[in-house]
Amino acid sequence: MSLAPAVHPDIRGVEGKARPVEKTCCAPGCISMSQQGHHLWSRSFLRGQPYDWVKLPSGRVVSNVVGLCMRHHNEVTGGVGGHQAMIRLEPDETFIWLTPDTGDINQPVWVHQGLLHPQPWSSTPVEIAPPAPVQPSPEHSHPNLDEGETCDSCGYTRPVKRMNMPKRDSKSYGILVPDDAEIGTAVLDDWVESFAVILGFGDDVSQRLVRYHVIVAVLAWAGMHRAEFIADLKEAAAA
Repeated sequence: MSLAPAVHPDIRGVEGKARPVEKTCCAPGCISMSQQGHHLWSRSFLRGQPYDWVKLPSGRVVSNVVGLCMRHHNEVTGGVGGHQAMIRLEPDETFIWLTPDTGDINQPVWVHQGLLHPQPWSSTPVEIAPPAPVQPSPEHSHPNLDEGETCDSCGYTRPVKRMNMPKRDSKSYGILVPDDAEIGTAVLDDWVESFAVILGFGDDVSQRLVRYHVIVAVLAWAGMHRAEFIADLKEAAAA
């Protein structure tokens, strides 16, 4: 899970349609293509609030998602060995990239490496609100429109019928998680969402069986790389 750029009670999630990330990684000096959308404030920080836009203490609204290459995304989300980078919100409301000074691993000093480029998209609640769906009136019911076809005069699009596929049989599998200072469900959801994107499921972890497929794939990979996994754990424990 990534470190929050800032912790303040006035930082709140704002409703709005997610904005596509930029094509290049926003880490300073990186010229790689962005491969993953990184949420600056995690779902566990916002605790049930909208997730794709946030309002800063000043009232300014910014996109909560920036594009990162896989290497830089792994650095800010942490893992075995801890966080190798973090994004911080400065007093002037710019976002900067920091890396830890390796001089003292027990008390890392975060070193400013430069501004995120591009910076998170800034907007207003009115601009980011999704448009209301257009509903036909009884006088203008569009009986001759084909599925997916749009009316030139009013903008109404006739919905495309979805094919009902048979659902795979499933059953529940429970797991106990902490629910104190560490909200276990939020931690799991953050990790599952991150790997769901890598595995091509998108960011909707509410789909049937997505959590199952993500967890099975990650555990299978760890099993195939068991020796490397154990070596990394020993190295982290000895650090």
